[in-house]
Amino acid sequence: LVDVARVGKTSLSTWDLKASRNDLFQLPAGPVGLALGVELRRETYEDQRDPRLNGTVKYTDAVTGITYGTDVVGASPSPNVSANRNVSSFFMEFAIPVVSPEMQIPLIRSIDLQIAARDEYYSDFGNVTKPKIAGIWQLTDWFSVRGATSKGFRAPNLPQFYSDGTTVSNTRTDYAFCRINNTACAGISTIEVRAGNKGLKPEDSTQNSFGIVFQPTFIPPEFGKFTVTFDRWDIKETNVIGIEDAPTQILYDLLLRQKGSSNTNVVRLAPAPGQTVGVLAYVNELYTNLQPRQLQGIDFSVEYRLRGAGWGNFSAVLNGSRLDKFDQFPDEIQSQVAAANAAGQFGPGIAVTSAGSQVQLNGNPRWRASGTFTWSRGAWLAGAFYSYTGPVFDTGPVKQNNEFFTVKDWLTSSYYVQYRIRNKGLTDGTTVRLGVRNFEDKKPPLASTNVGYEGQIASPLGRYIYGSITKRF
Repeated sequence: LVDVARVGKTSLSTWDLKASRNDLFQLPAGPVGLALGVELRRETYEDQRDPRLNGTVKYTDAVTGITYGTDVVGASPSPNVSANRNVSSFFMEFAIPVVSPEMQIPLIRSIDLQIAARDEYYSDFGNVTKPKIAGIWQLTDWFSVRGATSKGFRAPNLPQFYSDGTTVSNTRTDYAFCRINNTACAGISTIEVRAGNKGLKPEDSTQNSFGIVFQPTFIPPEFGKFTVTFDRWDIKETNVIGIEDAPTQILYDLLLRQKGSSNTNVVRLAPAPGQTVGVLAYVNELYTNLQPRQLQGIDFSVEYRLRGAGWGNFSAVLNGSRLDKFDQFPDEIQSQVAAANAAGQFGPGIAVTSAGSQVQLNGNPRWRASGTFTWSRGAWLAGAFYSYTGPVFDTGPVKQNNEFFTVKDWLTSSYYVQYRIRNKGLTDGTTVRLGVRNFEDKKPPLASTNVGYEGQIASPLGRYIYGSITKRF
C-alpha cells in the first residue's frame, strides 16, 4: 500500500460597483426606477495530483513487461491542471409603473413591469447577453396575475473547460464483454476519464412563467392572513453541457462490435484466451454540448399567518412543485443505441434512459414539497420543518421484463425551540436554541449507486441534535 494525494484549490475574487435611483423620471402611474452595476471577477482552478497519479511515476510488471500509465492500481493517468479566467459583467434593470390605483381603471388596480438585461464577457470563450421582462397585473387588492420571460446561460466551469482528464469510478455493466463472450452480466467497478473541452459553448435557456397570487384581504384580520400562489413554468435549454455517459458508450461499443468495429472511447485490454472481447480498462468521456432539453412544471405555495392571538403568533408555509416534463432530446449515438435496444439487438434486461423523458428517473422525482410551522410568544420561539421527495425509478438494475427498481419516497422532519433573554444585563439579546434534524433518524431509501442512496434526493445524515448560543451587540 502507498499513500497518494490529490489537492484541489479554487479561488474567486470580485469587485463590483452598483447604483440605483427610484425616481429616474415620472410617468402618469408613478416614478420609474433604475438599478445598474458593473462587476469584475477572477476565477482560478488548480488540481495537483500525486506523481504516482499524474503519470510521472509509472509501474512496469516484472513478469509481463507491461508498463501502466500510473503506479496505482485502478487509476488512469490524470495530469495536473492549472487554469484561470477573467469575467467582466454589466447589468441594468428598470422598474416601470404602467397603471396605478389612483388612475381608477376598471379591473386594473395596478400594472408594474420589470425590464432588465445582463451582459458578461469571459476571457476564454467570449461574450453573452441575456434579457428579461416581467410584469404583475393586480386586478384587485386580493388577486393578481404575474408572468415573466427571460433568457439565461450557464458558463462551463474551469474543469469542464480545461481539465485533461479526471478519473471517477462507477459501477457499470459491460454488456459488450458479457454478451459477446457469452458470460454472466454483472455490475463492475468501471473507471471513467472525464476530460475538458475548450470548444464548449455556454448553455442557453429560455424561461417562461405565468401564475396568480391570491391574498383574500376581505377575511377579517383576527382570522389571520392567507397568501396562495400558483405558477406554471417552462424551460428550454440548448447547448446543454454534459458527457456521453459510460452506459451509452458501452452499449454503443456492443452495437459497433456486432457490426465488426468498436467504440474507440471504450478502452479494453487484449482478450484473454477463450475471449472475443477483452476486459474493460476505462471509458473516455469528453465534456460536450448535448442536444436540447425541455422542462415544464408547476410551483405552488400556501401561507397562513396569525398575529396578536392570546396564545401567541403562528405561521404555516407549504411549498410544493411538480415536474410534468423533462425531455432530453437524443444525439446520433443515443438514437442508434435506443433503436437497437428497441429492436432487441442487445438482448433482454437492458434499458436505455440517457435520452427521452427523465421524469421520475433517478434524481428527478415528480413531486417535491416542504412545510414550515413556527410559533412565538414573548421570548419563546418554536418551529418545525418537513421535507418530502417523491419516489423515483432506479435505472441501474433492470428486471427481465424491463421494469425498474422503485426508490421509495422520503419524508423527514426537524424541530427546534428557542429562548431569547431580555434584560438590562450582559446577557441581554442572547438567544439559546436547541434543535434536532431528521427527528425519526430515517435512512435514505436504497438505490443502486456506489454509496447505496440517490444523493440528489436524500441524505445519509441521521438524527442530528444541535444547540447554539447567539449574542447580539
